[in-house]
Amino acid sequence: MSDQSQDKHAHLKKAADELRLEMERQSLVARDLILVQPPIQLLGFLMAQLNMAFSVKSVGDDGEARAELKEIIKDFQFVLEYVHAVWAGHSPLREESAQLDEEKTAQLFVALEELQQTTMMYCMASTSANDGPGQWSAEAEFHAKSTWVLIRGNRYQVLEEEFFRFALAPHSEALKSVYDMDALEIAEGIQATTDSFRAGFSNAAETISAGLEKAQSLMNESIDMAEAIRRLSEVDSTFDEQTKAAMLDIFFGGVCNLSQHTKLKAPLLEDFCFFPGENTEFFADGEFKATPMRTLPARIKPGIRLGDHYYATDGQFIRDSAYRAIQRGLVRRSPGYREEWNRRQKDLIENAYPTIFNRQFANASVYREVYFRDPATAQWVETDLVIVLADALLVIEAKAGVMAMHSPATNFDRHERAIRDLIIKGYEQCKRFLEYLASAPSVSLYERKADNFVEVGTVTQRQFRLILPIGLTVEAFTPFSAMCKEFPEIQPVLGKYPFISMSVDDLFVLNRFLPATGELLHYLEVRQQVAGIPNAMLFDEMDHLGAYIRKNRFDVDIREQLKKADRVTWDAFSDFVDKHFEVEDWATREPPHQKFPDLLVAILKALDGRRPAGWLRTDSRIRNLGGEARTNIAKVLTDFKATLETRPIRRTQIGPDDRLIIWLCRAGAEPPFEDVRHHGEVTCIASNVSNVPVLQLSFDPAGSIVALSCPNIRAPSVLQTNYEALFGEAEVQRTKLAFNE
Repeated sequence: MSDQSQDKHAHLKKAADELRLEMERQSLVARDLILVQPPIQLLGFLMAQLNMAFSVKSVGDDGEARAELKEIIKDFQFVLEYVHAVWAGHSPLREESAQLDEEKTAQLFVALEELQQTTMMYCMASTSANDGPGQWSAEAEFHAKSTWVLIRGNRYQVLEEEFFRFALAPHSEALKSVYDMDALEIAEGIQATTDSFRAGFSNAAETISAGLEKAQSLMNESIDMAEAIRRLSEVDSTFDEQTKAAMLDIFFGGVCNLSQHTKLKAPLLEDFCFFPGENTEFFADGEFKATPMRTLPARIKPGIRLGDHYYATDGQFIRDSAYRAIQRGLVRRSPGYREEWNRRQKDLIENAYPTIFNRQFANASVYREVYFRDPATAQWVETDLVIVLADALLVIEAKAGVMAMHSPATNFDRHERAIRDLIIKGYEQCKRFLEYLASAPSVSLYERKADNFVEVGTVTQRQFRLILPIGLTVEAFTPFSAMCKEFPEIQPVLGKYPFISMSVDDLFVLNRFLPATGELLHYLEVRQQVAGIPNAMLFDEMDHLGAYIRKNRFDVDIREQLKKADRVTWDAFSDFVDKHFEVEDWATREPPHQKFPDLLVAILKALDGRRPAGWLRTDSRIRNLGGEARTNIAKVLTDFKATLETRPIRRTQIGPDDRLIIWLCRAGAEPPFEDVRHHGEVTCIASNVSNVPVLQLSFDPAGSIVALSCPNIRAPSVLQTNYEALFGEAEVQRTKLAFNE
């Protein structure tokens, strides 16, 4: 290292140390502002302020307003989690008989905003100073540190029950024996928690408003408001109780009260929540004392016991923390279940793809726990899941390990190791299988029975147009799932198959938005292309999904942008997904999706329904078309279809990049296959491609598709006797193609 570099390194390290000390000072200022406040009143004030921000900020489709609201929510979540940390680390707390000091609450917001800013400055300075510890780049290290501070659970709260029903189902009997609640009951309770955070404030406001309207309807010259309320109480015995509960929800954090808004039982709530002063690590003496660079207690247990009730302070952070809190609580209460939990959890995650995508992979060949001899070591090794569907191969490695619980600032090695275990090991195991696949013209798949290995299938690399190595985790790993390509070890497998990393909760959303087999596989095909583009960053899977819905082949757009920039970041595309879950009727409303003209929709449905050989490749070619191209080809096909009565065979093609020859025929008047092959061979020569797919459609007099086939025509050999004639026709076609394109 040069003297100049050493000086720069020393300067940055000094700056990082000074920022750390400032963080520690600011953290204790915020702590003291929290401890002087009665906790339930403070929680109620903060939640009311957050909901007021929602009510006054009408965003609609305004991207800038949505971004601003997201920042407001993140700021509030940071405050709420820090409040939780202070309460979890101190006892006794201020008595509720004390009065809330709103001036000190305002000071608290300022103090925590300053703490956030200082922390982000520390993340930058310490990253530059370290120049990327371990095997990570400096950029990956910065993402690790900044994510640790800023990520506050970006989930779709309406899907919590769906996730927990799935994730806890294998442990239902054990949960029932320990908590007197099975998986379904616990999942319902957690959904009730998130529903209360999501809609409880507005529900309470509506209850109070309705009560006031009833009271006003009784008022006259002789009956004032107090008398009207008294009479309502006499008529409706629940009026007082409902009004009181609504007031508590609005002014005293009642929407956060797990004891009141869920049916979760006390033993589970004890494992779900800290008691005041129970957490001793966050405020322990040492570096980063009380700062966000330590592990916030909400990452361990998302709830807190205040008075006689249990509360959660942040509805967005429930999922990951609750899942692991339940696991730790169950194992602590039933120590013998530890190994069984791990085994069942492993089986659950390994089967997640075919279970969640049961419609899309209904006709696939699914091989679980596939064994084979590693070509490098000749030892028997395992791959979790191999799915074969038409010309697509999915190789899936499931990792059920624990998310990173150690801060990248206080213990970078352990933080890095946790991420590597969940992402990079999955990549390495996918890579090992694909190297086996490429090691011979065909390879066998085995399952283990006792001490023997029994062949269950044979596959060849050449049979697959699409090969997808996928790593799957039980917990969201944003942004590392999306940016896993930034790790130096993760390169496209065999030089051409980029690796995709995602989590189980991503699958639930993808399942809703991509219900057709071809649609899901095409998304994964595009997703893989983006995963193979260096210096292209999308934050998480929902950004990828939103970009796909909006742009289709957004990988092409990104590559074009990178011709003019060193790095491209796409942001806010998840809004297209977010908005679907914001409406009340989200469960019955069709999610947003790409639009196709009616005839192309009919063709795609026919392909999916009949699934002839080569259908998935043809489906992908059609989906690759952009909006204008879809409209144009649909018009041509519609016009041709209208003339089939007088011209029983019509032909066209799409291209040039993904060429597809389309034949439209009147049922019973299909061309001989020799004619289809002849034209396909001419097109191969004219387009200089090794093969060209064909879609042949037969229509009845009513205009319905009654038959279809998807042959793949290979380029002719120069040794064919008719090659010279084919070449001559190709020259004519090449001229026409050049003119048309």
